[in-house]
Amino acid sequence: MKLLLANAYVVVMDDAGTEHESGWVLLEDDVVAQAGDGAEPRADKREDLGGALVTPGLVNTHHHLYQTLTRTRAQQADLFTWLKTLYPLWARIDAEAEHAAARTGLAELALSGCSTVFDHHYVFPRGAGDLIEAEMTAARELGVRLIPSRGSMDLGESDGGLPPDSLVEEADEVLADTERLASRHPELVVAP
Repeated sequence: MKLLLANAYVVVMDDAGTEHESGWVLLEDDVVAQAGDGAEPRADKREDLGGALVTPGLVNTHHHLYQTLTRTRAQQADLFTWLKTLYPLWARIDAEAEHAAARTGLAELALSGCSTVFDHHYVFPRGAGDLIEAEMTAARELGVRLIPSRGSMDLGESDGGLPPDSLVEEADEVLADTERLASRHPELVVAP
């Protein structure tokens, strides 16, 4: 399907600094095929944008969407105090909370012009459900491109680490879950 977004101020963001004051953008199957001004190309549907500004979406290259739910906690703390304060809370996150956090965080990013988000998720409490799927569902609902990253923690408090021991995962479990996620979500990025 071809959709023409017409009557817009189009900023292409190319090396030449191209801008089309009375421009249009042609989408083919939800992918930008052309941008220009003047004579409009044929399309299955035309949408008049009333002079709105159209630019490429911003890309967020590092996020922790689950932290959206707790960002008002321990704001004045140094990093390690902040982590020690919040790890016990994050140790109770489940798929429902992850979905709510992802919807909130992704909506805020989208409102600021972000269309692609890289999320580094590394807190996986046992029995919490499929947290990556929860955030992918939120991204699909909002129309934001999400590139999830499956991280992990292997050093708990009893061994000198910061997170509660309940958040520590065995390497074989992490690798098996990473394989499962990679087959389900080819855009998945594996992070330490």
